[in-house]
Amino acid sequence: MLKIYYRIWVSLFLNIKTAQNGNQNAALILSFLVLTAVNIMNTLLVSMLLILIFEIRIETDKILSMNPIIRNWSILLLFLVPNYFLIGYNKHYEILVDKYEKQNIKNLGRNYFFISFILIFILIFSTIAFPEFLT
Repeated sequence: MLKIYYRIWVSLFLNIKTAQNGNQNAALILSFLVLTAVNIMNTLLVSMLLILIFEIRIETDKILSMNPIIRNWSILLLFLVPNYFLIGYNKHYEILVDKYEKQNIKNLGRNYFFISFILIFILIFSTIAFPEFLT
């Protein structure tokens, strides 16, 4: 599973690096942020599906701080820190790029992003269009 995750990241990194005219530092930061955003979206998708299917009620005010700045930074760091340790720590990204660049499926990262976005959009639209899911 981790190999697939690394391939997705390498694909994102190489696409962003090309778009940034070869700027490796910008591509590294942007690929971290994009992958973090996609991970947050996928976690929300799975959470919402579990809530809808099993009718679980979660009181988020007891879990997360009521201060929106602290809450948003906490969520961002919760996903960004593991990405850093999986990919960025000790320049592990250089090893990953060398290892997976030749095996790169050109649009794997882009497809992963768009499929995740479309799925969460469908879920949000369906909960708006069919509010009985929420009751």
